[in-house]
Amino acid sequence: MNDFKSLKPISVYSTKQAVDDGYLIQVDQKISQEAGIRYPVYLTRAVWDKYVEVPEGMEGHQDQSGRLWDVLFMFAFFGRKETSSHLLFKLRVHLPNTDNWEHNEKVAERSNRLLREVTLKALVTAQDFDDPSPAIFIMKPFED
Repeated sequence: MNDFKSLKPISVYSTKQAVDDGYLIQVDQKISQEAGIRYPVYLTRAVWDKYVEVPEGMEGHQDQSGRLWDVLFMFAFFGRKETSSHLLFKLRVHLPNTDNWEHNEKVAERSNRLLREVTLKALVTAQDFDDPSPAIFIMKPFED
């Protein structure tokens, strides 16, 4: 019989390392708590860059904190109805009408091609390999 307790991982990439490397962005807990989220929240760099950062040319109409709030609020809204640790949720995001559409995006309104309905994925899991406390990781649906 194998004793799995004695097995050691070959390699571990921690949440802390991913934050330090810039692959994950940790949301300020004060902001996430205002949205009704009680666990730490991390966004992947891809989500942050595309849906939180204000796109070039839209600086006067939107701000980063408002876009972050939209992501957090919509997660919290859909998350309240979910019992699973895995959630797909939708939000509407203003983006320039360019050729950078992704599989998780579609036109939200025919009359406004700047408004996209975006699907994101959230996982509630251990914060890190050595920290079993819960944390929320928000990413694009095809990210792991």
